[in-house]
Amino acid sequence: MVKVDKLTAGFFTGLWAAIAQAWVGVLPPSAFGICFISHPNDLFNWTINKLFGTSFYVHDPSIDLPVLTVIGVLIGASLATIQHKEFKFKMPRNPLDHYINGFMVAVFGLLLGYCSVHIIMGLMYGSIIALTGFAAMMVGVTLAVRYIKWRVRR
Repeated sequence: MVKVDKLTAGFFTGLWAAIAQAWVGVLPPSAFGICFISHPNDLFNWTINKLFGTSFYVHDPSIDLPVLTVIGVLIGASLATIQHKEFKFKMPRNPLDHYINGFMVAVFGLLLGYCSVHIIMGLMYGSIIALTGFAAMMVGVTLAVRYIKWRVRR
């Protein structure tokens, strides 16, 4: 297998995101290159729409074919962990905590309409919504860290 360093992986990920955005004709760029909130949402909605004839909302770049970023990252991450012999399933001590935390990240991300990567890209475009979301994300991260520390010390 080919070993890829972080800088090269980041460069090609960003390049692919820019090419993909240009390929689907997003003008002006909507900072939609890599998103772990709206891309899975679009993939789910697009699939449900095709299977059941519904009309759930799908962002413009995913109308004809959903953006498969998350699937690509999962495959790439799995291959990397297998390559480095780090792939293993572990049961968390309290699975409900992980489920609730993941659910909250998804819900708040969908309420904002952004994921953390999308927020940073939105900040670069000067978006007030992204600035508000970034501030809220920092408050959320701070509260989550305090909660985790509190849980560990109990």
